[in-house]
Amino acid sequence: MKTFKTDEEYYGDWEYTTNSQLGYLKKGWEYYEMMNQGGKIDSLALRFGNLVHTLILEPKEFQKKFIVINPDDRPEPTKSMASKLNKAWKIKMEDRDGIVITMDQYNLALNLRDKLLRSSEVKKILDSSEKEVPKCWIDFNTMSKCKGKADIVVDGGEMLVDIKTTSKPVSEFRKSAYRYNYHRQAAFYLDGFGAKEFMFIVIETQEPYQIGIFRCSENFIDQGREEYVRLLEFKNQPKTKILFEEL
Repeated sequence: MKTFKTDEEYYGDWEYTTNSQLGYLKKGWEYYEMMNQGGKIDSLALRFGNLVHTLILEPKEFQKKFIVINPDDRPEPTKSMASKLNKAWKIKMEDRDGIVITMDQYNLALNLRDKLLRSSEVKKILDSSEKEVPKCWIDFNTMSKCKGKADIVVDGGEMLVDIKTTSKPVSEFRKSAYRYNYHRQAAFYLDGFGAKEFMFIVIETQEPYQIGIFRCSENFIDQGREEYVRLLEFKNQPKTKILFEEL
């Protein structure tokens, strides 16, 4: 089975299908092909989620991956960012290699990390686990080559855990889980890693930063499995630019 030496190699490979790639495919072949040809998805939410994951799971990678823009460091601190010098400084900072984040985003991410690490339940999971674990496998339903990188692997592989941030109350996470296809993610990873249980650790991005821990039910996983298998089957069919669906 294929192995990847770096994140760049892992994310640049399209021979093995990821859950994210299935998400592109769900939007249509043209969208999938656009992403395959180097298309990028960028949003504040994605950057922030990546930041929180890195601070918790791979803190040594933070300086390699992120660039923090602190307005206090601008060349003309008495003037706004609209000044010529300050604007040029901001553009120069953003042109550097790395994911650009603001000082406010960085401080918020630190608050979320600290809140999670103060939770005895979360800390127990983190202390007895492997982080950012990649794996390749064959989906025998469709004979497709697949891969995934699990946030957290607990108990020698018996349980997988994923960390999510949410701008909504954690009490509404069930709706978000279906909206963002987390049921497909959970089933895809469970089957690929051969684990028995999948769990989400969720933290709000608004004070008081409430934490929720959600265990995935069999029904949740079954729905996700049905979707990922259907998408893998669709991927193996002749490509069409027209979407045919039953309403």
